[in-house]
Amino acid sequence: MNPRICLIEDDPIMGETLSERLELEGFDCRWLRSGAEAMGLEASAPVDVFVSDIRLPDANGFELFTRMSGARPAVPWIFITGYGTQAQKDALIAAGAADFFTKPLDMDRLVRRLRALHPVESDRSGSIQAEADCPLGQSSEMHRLFRLVQQLGANWETVLITGESGAGKEALARCLHQKTFPDSAPFVAVNAASLPESLIEAELFGYERGAFTGAQRMHRGKFEQAQGGTLFLDEIGDMPPALQGRLLRVLQDRTITRLGGDRELPLQVRVIFATHRRLNDEVRAGRFREDLYYRINVVHLRVPALRERPEDIPWLAHRFLDDWNRAHPDAMRELGDDAEAMLLRQSWPGNVRELKNAIERACLLSEAERIDSRLLASEDMGPDIDETPPQAPRTAPTRLEEFLRSQEREFIRQALERHGWQIGQTAETLGISRKSLWERMKRLEIG
Repeated sequence: MNPRICLIEDDPIMGETLSERLELEGFDCRWLRSGAEAMGLEASAPVDVFVSDIRLPDANGFELFTRMSGARPAVPWIFITGYGTQAQKDALIAAGAADFFTKPLDMDRLVRRLRALHPVESDRSGSIQAEADCPLGQSSEMHRLFRLVQQLGANWETVLITGESGAGKEALARCLHQKTFPDSAPFVAVNAASLPESLIEAELFGYERGAFTGAQRMHRGKFEQAQGGTLFLDEIGDMPPALQGRLLRVLQDRTITRLGGDRELPLQVRVIFATHRRLNDEVRAGRFREDLYYRINVVHLRVPALRERPEDIPWLAHRFLDDWNRAHPDAMRELGDDAEAMLLRQSWPGNVRELKNAIERACLLSEAERIDSRLLASEDMGPDIDETPPQAPRTAPTRLEEFLRSQEREFIRQALERHGWQIGQTAETLGISRKSLWERMKRLEIG
């Protein structure tokens, strides 16, 4: 039997978010919205843990605790509040409370605490097949994420994915989309950090003809483009505060209105949010709305950094090699044992994105089918591959050298174009420093 949680919370967003998250995590959650409802709880009602706000409209959580715990002395109480102090926490713990959490609430930590008090029975039926077919990686962490993806299905309208830049948040979002919708359903990805603040509202919600200077025709925004499918909104932590309120209304009402329009358009879209930031910290700093945070943080999936799952490095590297070989059948490449060992020795601060670009760069620069491990060395392990000792003047480049130079030039130019010629973002994607990118651009006469 799953642990039975009695949640006492008057805030509708907080209560809905918490109850849905606890149900997802395998708890049986009963949500009470006032102190009166809690006091009216029948004595025979089974409860394993109370989770209660302190400030309720008709009662004080501590008073409820002292009055109700006499009838249930063995049932632990966990308190949550937006106005807590260390002295208040100490007093509650001394009085017998199990724990005390302040808002913005770290839901992952709360779930871990509840599981420590009452472990959830795990159901691993079918998990062997799921792990064998996992498209996310070979590590236990990615198998766990894939099982959650299969469990979620089409039951949740919003999902939050967190993780370091380049860790694979969009890949997880696409996996969730593919497990939920038919192949014909749209998957629309937009990076909130890459859009100028003056354009992001028009891009997300669309606009009518004449809505502003230059709006010569009606434009369907990203929400409309994703109708019947998934909108992947990356780097939500960088969204301007002024737009966060409108986004919250869209999620609550499931409708949008184009700029310059007055007609509400119904939405049937799953929204998957992603960020590399700690939204808890952003809320505390006043840069992210607390109510929006709770609205999007019902289902939270964290993608671990690549250094936390080294088993995935060879698996990913061979997948990227397969992609290269399919695209370049006349320049097939393979990894030797020393190359794989080199990959495993690196920390990959740029995560999967850095690994992918390292493989593509090595394929491009390798003069043989078998990739030399030196081409895979990152900058933090030694000098850049272009930093060779001074040599005597050379003769004219060979045809092979000219070919490799042209291929490298095109590879870097395309990367620059994808990132709007932003040197910092492009260098991060390529897994090299800004200085190294500038030197390559100068040597290859780019820009």
